[in-house]
Amino acid sequence: MTESCVNSSNDVIDESRDVRRYAMRLIVVAASVMSLVQILNSQPLQSANDRSRWATVWSLVERGTFQIDEIDARPGWGTIDKVRHEGHFYSSKPPLQSTLVAGVYWCVKRVTGWNLDHDTAEVSRLILLIINWLPRVLSLILISMLVEWNARRDISKLFVLTVASWGTLLGPFSSSLNNHFPAAVCTLITMFAALRILNDGERRVRFFVITGVFAGCTFCFELPAALLVVVFGALLLKADARRTLFAFVPAALIPMTAFAVTNWLATGGAMPFYSSYGSDKYVYEHEGVPSYWSNPQGLDRNLDSPLLYFVHCTVGHHGLLSLTPVFLLTFIGWLRWNRWEQCRQRTMLIVGAAMTVIVLGFYLSKTQHYNYGGNSVALRWMLWLTPLWLIAMIPVLDAWGTRRWFRCLASVLLIASITSASLPGGNPWQHPWLFTLMERWGWIDYTEPAPAFNFKHKLWSWFPKLGDPTAKEASFVKFVGTGSSLLTPDSAFDKSTVGKFDLSLSTNPNGDSALAGIQSIQFIWNAESTTTNKRSAVISVNVAAFNSGKKSSEFLRSSTTTPLQRDELIALQRLATGLPQAVEFHPGHIRYLKTPLRSNKAFRCQRAAAQTLFQPQHADHPLRYRCDLWLCEEIPFGVAQLEITISDPETTQTLTFQRLTAVEATGFTPQKR
Repeated sequence: MTESCVNSSNDVIDESRDVRRYAMRLIVVAASVMSLVQILNSQPLQSANDRSRWATVWSLVERGTFQIDEIDARPGWGTIDKVRHEGHFYSSKPPLQSTLVAGVYWCVKRVTGWNLDHDTAEVSRLILLIINWLPRVLSLILISMLVEWNARRDISKLFVLTVASWGTLLGPFSSSLNNHFPAAVCTLITMFAALRILNDGERRVRFFVITGVFAGCTFCFELPAALLVVVFGALLLKADARRTLFAFVPAALIPMTAFAVTNWLATGGAMPFYSSYGSDKYVYEHEGVPSYWSNPQGLDRNLDSPLLYFVHCTVGHHGLLSLTPVFLLTFIGWLRWNRWEQCRQRTMLIVGAAMTVIVLGFYLSKTQHYNYGGNSVALRWMLWLTPLWLIAMIPVLDAWGTRRWFRCLASVLLIASITSASLPGGNPWQHPWLFTLMERWGWIDYTEPAPAFNFKHKLWSWFPKLGDPTAKEASFVKFVGTGSSLLTPDSAFDKSTVGKFDLSLSTNPNGDSALAGIQSIQFIWNAESTTTNKRSAVISVNVAAFNSGKKSSEFLRSSTTTPLQRDELIALQRLATGLPQAVEFHPGHIRYLKTPLRSNKAFRCQRAAAQTLFQPQHADHPLRYRCDLWLCEEIPFGVAQLEITISDPETTQTLTFQRLTAVEATGFTPQKR
């Protein structure tokens, strides 16, 4: 009878273990498949951050250099994360990771024949599967092994594995080329091997080598992780001095030496370019365009005080606890580190807490870098510590996991964290949902107010100034555009001519108007393929009304005493405003634009925009008409480029689009096009 009960009990235990292991395998497989789908659906070149690294990868393989001048100039590849060094552009990122990825790209190119420039999506996704997805699967397997060995309760094992799979903000970063995801994987491998040595008494040399190599790799991905090398080196030195000195230390030096060598090849020194932040490598002007870091925008403006920065880093818009509240369990684990009975990883609790405080304190001390990691969904420079945060949950779950109130609380924290980690999808380069919400409520505002217009009057036309009537030469500017010809006054709003065309504006300085104070502007346009079919129109402008900021319906005048008819006014108003009805243009920020007028130096422009809803005859609901301007004082009529867009506000689909860029003008030598 007794033997039967024992056997029955053992069967129940075995069955429970089998069910738990099956559930853990299911979690690993499901998370791996979801990560795979996320990478396959991710957009390439998501932000300036990853474009900076991809540009170096392309340049190394295609041109054999760390210089990124050529690829950075191509549409869609430009990045602000670059420096100017000895007359060339370089990525500001440490070059070791890009060099390793370049090796992967070289192999992919040899096997598939794909080119990163022409087959960007296919190549980048395939590379991300190799460098991010495979380590992601490995990390989940290692975490499942860690919780199996170190946690006592099933709920602890399943909960921590679930958090690792879906509840951290590392997930979105697996779909992008960045240093934070591989740094976290290296931290995990380092901790895994170190625990085998410290907890299990493992003394085989390979575990010291693994700990050393991946501790060194973590440092290469995240420079503050030099602390990780020191701390784990000290722990292993205490456990086995000989193997630490002859296995761990040489192994750690391998990636660190590679880091120094690639830095020297790229920069001529031992340190990466971003160690020179604030120098002339970051703050420069090239072909008339100052670097982004000459006048940073948004979060990069460094507006917050140390206290406010600390609040937002912990419980604010980029907060570790506000975005992933499940780490409250980690915080509890640290606070009660010496009270957990049968806790095998107590040393890791101390290490994790100490390193988190030191790293956070390090970044809080860098007051010139208060930007929360820029435009990203997390406090990304802390993410490499995630494995240490996960393991600190285990004793809390082991101690309180059987209590109903705790299970309810832990479930709420987990659901909130999973939701927060899921919202970004496969793009980590966006503001956190909490940031967006606080911005919408008016609690935070990191935007820089747009400067006022230079010409000091309201703008109701797409050209901000008129010709100079005292000049001996007529004011003239010619624009060339491709898209849909939307400015022609004799076309209905539902019709457009697609193709390449030009538009010229000119004035007569001597004046031929029958009325004083009226200036005539002649518009001539045609499709460049039909140069013999030119069309023209003349609008007359009341100079005083225009310069005082009156509406287009008020400054447009007839060149005779005959009043403008309604249809004529609408047609001329469209020429003058680019829109179907009078709308005021609002000033935007300063931007720099290169045009054929001056190919070697960009024009300093101020953006402006106006939009309106208007229902043309062919549509069953109003459409959105928008006109965007690049205003420039140096060019006749004051505009370097304009864009006109018609879109459906219900579907957000762009229906027609036109861009016109100045290519010839009075006072500028004609350039070859």
